[in-house]
Amino acid sequence: MSYTPVGQQPSGPYPPQQQQQHPGGAYAMAPMPVPAPQHTGGAMLMPEPGALYAQQPVSPNYTGYSHTHTDTTGTSAYTLAEPQPASLLPHANDQSFAQGQGPTAAAAGASSEVDEKVPALTLRAQQGQPNPVTIGVPGELFKDPSRPNSFGPPQGSPEEAKYLRYTAAVGEPEEYPEWIRQKGGMMHAKNEIRLMIVVTMYSEDPRLFTKTMRAVHDNIRDILHSNDPAWQSPDAWKHILVVIVSDGRTKIHPGVITLLSMMGGYRDGLMRKTWEGQDVSAHIFESTVIRNFDGKVDKGVTIVDNFTSLERSIVPMQLIFCLKEKNAKKINSHRWFFKAFCEAIQPKVTVLIDVGTQPLPNSIYRLSKMFDNPQVAGACGEIAVEGSKRYKLNPIIAAQNFEYKMSNILDKPVEALAGYITVLPGAFSAYRFKALQGRPLDAYFKGEVVEKDGGLFERNMYLAEDRILCFELVTRSDGNYVLDYDKKSVAVTDAPDDFAELIPQRRRWLNGSTFALLYALMNFSRIFSSGHSFGRKIIMFFEFVYLLLNFLFGFVSLGHFYFAFHFLIRGFLELMQKNADAYVAYMAEIARNPSLASTLKKPFFTFIPYYEPGFFFKLIDVLCNLSRPIFVLLIILTFIASLGNSPKSSRGIFLGIIYSFAMLSAATFIIIMLTTTAQMQRAGFSLFPLRFSSPDSNTKDSTEAVWTLLALMSTWGLYIASSFLYGDYYHPIANMIQYTLLVPTWTIVLQVFAYCNVSETWGTKGSDEVHFIKVGAKPTIPMRDGIPERDLITMPYESDADYVKDRGTEWASLRELMTKEPDAPKPVYSQPDVFKAFRTWFLLFWILVNGALLYILLVPQGLGIPLDFPGKYFNVLFFIVLGLSAFRFVFSTLYLIKNRRR
Repeated sequence: MSYTPVGQQPSGPYPPQQQQQHPGGAYAMAPMPVPAPQHTGGAMLMPEPGALYAQQPVSPNYTGYSHTHTDTTGTSAYTLAEPQPASLLPHANDQSFAQGQGPTAAAAGASSEVDEKVPALTLRAQQGQPNPVTIGVPGELFKDPSRPNSFGPPQGSPEEAKYLRYTAAVGEPEEYPEWIRQKGGMMHAKNEIRLMIVVTMYSEDPRLFTKTMRAVHDNIRDILHSNDPAWQSPDAWKHILVVIVSDGRTKIHPGVITLLSMMGGYRDGLMRKTWEGQDVSAHIFESTVIRNFDGKVDKGVTIVDNFTSLERSIVPMQLIFCLKEKNAKKINSHRWFFKAFCEAIQPKVTVLIDVGTQPLPNSIYRLSKMFDNPQVAGACGEIAVEGSKRYKLNPIIAAQNFEYKMSNILDKPVEALAGYITVLPGAFSAYRFKALQGRPLDAYFKGEVVEKDGGLFERNMYLAEDRILCFELVTRSDGNYVLDYDKKSVAVTDAPDDFAELIPQRRRWLNGSTFALLYALMNFSRIFSSGHSFGRKIIMFFEFVYLLLNFLFGFVSLGHFYFAFHFLIRGFLELMQKNADAYVAYMAEIARNPSLASTLKKPFFTFIPYYEPGFFFKLIDVLCNLSRPIFVLLIILTFIASLGNSPKSSRGIFLGIIYSFAMLSAATFIIIMLTTTAQMQRAGFSLFPLRFSSPDSNTKDSTEAVWTLLALMSTWGLYIASSFLYGDYYHPIANMIQYTLLVPTWTIVLQVFAYCNVSETWGTKGSDEVHFIKVGAKPTIPMRDGIPERDLITMPYESDADYVKDRGTEWASLRELMTKEPDAPKPVYSQPDVFKAFRTWFLLFWILVNGALLYILLVPQGLGIPLDFPGKYFNVLFFIVLGLSAFRFVFSTLYLIKNRRR
C-alpha cells in the first residue's frame, strides 16, 4: 500500500498487520483501543495514558490549557462538563493518527464544532489544585519493538521519548514563566540547560525545515561526542534544548506539521483556539525526539532512528515546538523564546538560527565554547552561501558569495578585535542569556510595538534590531561584555537568486544598518560609562571613528562612483587622442589601420561603414563620450523605477538597468587594464625610478605608475591576499569578475532603491500591520472649537433643569469665544503623509550632498575654486582609502594570528 499524503488518507484504522509505507519506512500496526476514563461516583480516577483531560487554570493573572506527560493519582475531584470541540479529542484509535489524520487540518484552524458521535469529557480540577493532567501520546500507544521505525520510540529509548505535553498558552510571553512555575515547571526545566537553541520559521517549505533540523541534530551529536569533559556524561543530552517557534498557525506549511509529527514533536487533535473565554496565543508542545532526517532533500529524505540508520547515530533531542496562534513577525518569535521559555528555564547560552540555515559540523559547539570566556556576551560565526561551486558561478550568487566572504575576512575580524561587532546575524548567532537580561532585551523588543509618537527613524532603525542588541550589550553600565567572532564556525544559507528578491532584502539591510549605525554613533558616549577598562574604551572609540568614516564614504558613494567613472573615461580619451602611451597608441593605430577593415567582409547593411579606415577609432571615441550621459540616464531611471514601484512589478525595468550598468562596468574594467598597462610601459620605457612624490613634469610617469599599483593593491590585491591568507581560494578566483560587473548595482541600484523607500517598513516576513500604543492615553470627548460634540439623537438629560443649566454654561462660554478672532485652521497630516515628507527631505538631502560634491569636482571654476582642487581631493581620498584598506588588512591578520589555535 503506497503512502498517502497527510489529509488525504482514510479515516478508518489499518487492518491488522497491514504494512503502511511512510518516510520512515514500513511498519506493522494492529488496532489498539484508547483506554476510557474510569468513573467512581463524582470522582475521577486517573487511567493509564490515553485519555484527554483539560485542567482549569488556578492562576488569577495567567490562564492556560495544559496536558502533561506525568502520571498522577486521582486525588483531585473532577466533574463532568460540556463536550470538547472535536479537534481537541484524541483519535478514537491512534492508528488513525499514524495514518495521517488531521495535521493539515489542525494547521489550517481548530474546529469549533462538536462531533456528537465521539464521547467527549472535559475534566476540571477543583480551585487551588494544580495537579498536572495526564495524556497518552503516540510514543506510548504506538510502542512496537518489532517495528522500531513506527511513530513510537524504538526499544531502549529514554523514558522521556514516550510522552508529549501540550500547553495552550493564554496571554503575553512575559506571563508564561510564572504561570508554568505554579504548574510545576516546564517538562525540561528539571534539567540544567546549558545550551538552548531556537529555530524561527514562518511559512518556509519542508525542504528548508529538513535541512536545518538535520544540521541542528548533527551539531548536538558533535557536542555529545566531543572530547570536552563537560559533555561526557551519559545524560549530557538533557542539558541541550531545541525550541522551534513558528510564526502563525495559519501560516505554517502543512508539510512541516507532517515532519514534526513523524519526529514525535507534534500531535494532532490537541490544539484549541480559546480557553476559559480567552484567545489562545501560542500552542506549546514539549517532547524528547529520537528521530531525525537522513539523505539529501533533492534525492529523497527518510526519517531514521538508531535502529534504522546504519551510517548515522541519532541522539535524543529535547524539543519544544511553539506554534503561535497569530502571525506577529520574527521579533515576536524571539520574544516568546527569550521572555517565555528562557525566563522559565534560565539557560546559560542561547543560539539563534533561522529555518533554512544549516550550521556545519561542530559549528554550534565552537560557538558555545567561546562563552567559556565570562566576558563574552555574544558571538557569531561565518555565514556562507549554500550551493555547489558550479552554482556559485551564477553572477548574482557569485557576487553575494564574494561579498559574504570578504565581510567575514576583513570586517568581522577587525570588529572582533575591538570587542564590538556591529551586527551578530540573526540567522546564526549566540548570546549569554544573563547578559541579555534587562536593558538589552527591553531595547531589542521595543521594535515589536511601534509607539504612536515614533517616527521613521526609529522604524527603520528597528529593521536591524540585532544591531541595537549588539550596541546595548557592549554599553551596559554594569558589565564589561564584548562580542566575539569565530570564522571556523560556519553556517550556510540560501541566497536570493533573483534580483526581485535581492533588492527588497537589501532595502531592509541598508536602511536598517544606516539608521542603527546613526543611533550607535549618536549614543557612542555610553561606551565611556560602561564597565570596560580604559584601554578597551579607547579601542572602541577608534572603532567608532572607523565606522563613522565608512558611513560617510557610503553616504557619498554615488557621487564618488560617478566621479571616478567620469575621470577614467576622460583620461582614456586623452590618451587615445595624444597617442602618448605605447600600448594605447598601438591600439589607436590598429583602430585607424585600413588593414583591419580589409580583413572584414562588406556588411549586409551597407549603411554601417566599418570597412572604412578609422571607423573603429571613431566608434570607440563615440562610445566613450556617450557612456557618461548614459550613466547619468541610468541613475535617473533608477530613481524613477524605485519611487512607488516594487522590483517584482517592475522587474524588466530593473533588469534593464542592472544589465546596462554591468556592460558599463565591463567597459570600465577593460579601460583600467589598458591604462594600467600603458602606465607600466611608459614608466618602464622612460627608465624613471618609482617615486611616491606628487607628480610633476619630470616624475609624472613613475609617480602615476606607483599610484596605480597602490590603487590596485588596496582593492583587488587586498581581496586576493587576505583571502589566500585565510585559506579561501575559490571566491577570489571564480567570483571576483562577477562581483566587479555588479559593483554599480551594489553601489547605486540597491542604495537608491533603499533610500527611495525609506518611508516604508514593509519587507519583513509577517504581518504588515503596525500596532500603535500611546502610554497613559485616556478616553477623550470629541471637541469642536472648544465646545463638546453632542449626540443629537439620544437625549442625555433626565430633567429640564439639567438641560437648562448646561445650555446656560455653554452659552456663557460661547459668547466669550465669539468675541475672539478664530484661529487659523491647522493642517492635519495623516501618518503616510508624514512618512512621505520624511522620505522627500531625506532623499533631497542625500541627492544635494552627492550633487554638490560632483559639481565641485567637475566644475570647480564655477564656484571660484582652484582648478587643481579635484586633483588634490582625489589624492586625499586615495590615501584615506589606502589607509583604511591597510588598517583592515593588518587587523585581519592580527585576528588570524591571535586565533590560530582556536
